[in-house]
Amino acid sequence: MGKGEISIMLGIIGAGNMAEAMIAGILKSKTLDNKGIIVSNYDKSKAEKLSSKYGVSAAENIEVIKNSSIILLAVKPYALINTLELYQNELADKVIVSVAAGISISDMENINTRLKIIRTMPNTPVQICEGVLAYVYGSNIAENDKTLFKSIFYKLGMFIEIDESKIDAVSSLTGCSPAYIYQIIEAMSDAGVKMGLPRELAISLSAMAVQGSGGMVYNTGTHPAVLKDKVTSPAGSTIEGLAELESKGVRGAVISALYKAYEKTLIFSKK
Repeated sequence: MGKGEISIMLGIIGAGNMAEAMIAGILKSKTLDNKGIIVSNYDKSKAEKLSSKYGVSAAENIEVIKNSSIILLAVKPYALINTLELYQNELADKVIVSVAAGISISDMENINTRLKIIRTMPNTPVQICEGVLAYVYGSNIAENDKTLFKSIFYKLGMFIEIDESKIDAVSSLTGCSPAYIYQIIEAMSDAGVKMGLPRELAISLSAMAVQGSGGMVYNTGTHPAVLKDKVTSPAGSTIEGLAELESKGVRGAVISALYKAYEKTLIFSKK
């Protein structure tokens, strides 16, 4: 669906980091143009900032709901529940896309059994259409609702339907991991600076090394251990560095960090 073909309006309630990432990704993917997006936020200045930056429309919540056929609720979990309770009648015939962690489909449908819910778990790299967007359909979602949802969001990266029982694990693995990867890139660039490289170049080289390595795993389907062995020569520099990583417990630290994030997510889900 390109410019001039828009027959739908995406409404976004919330104007934080995830809302902006989704707007940027959708505009980059060209599934909608800026005339097809309307945004609101309790702090109106944030919605107006997005309007100024991306050319989308800014309005009040009720206007967003009335003028949109699909609503992205990009708000914190407590605000999500409040919004659904406050506008449940107005939202009853809309497709509602939630990005809130810890709020299940049943939690949302229990507010009003007519609500058409799609629970999603995107990560911030959707901003450049290289993210992950996992999704689960609620019980009231019809085939035409699925088509509408997919037509807007499918180009944001890895677009995958999952069982809701797995969404907390996906949230931890893909939602939290960008922060860990950024820290790894920062550490790699520190090493580059220590070796005499300018900071800007060290960051660029480190980021591209991570991007390319991830692409090799994702695009070839080859197990990372096999790819690792292909760049590891006997008694070479790479194996020396790998041995140091093992001695410092990096592998275990990564596993532990992700599992700690998962445990925290489970706590949120039980609240």
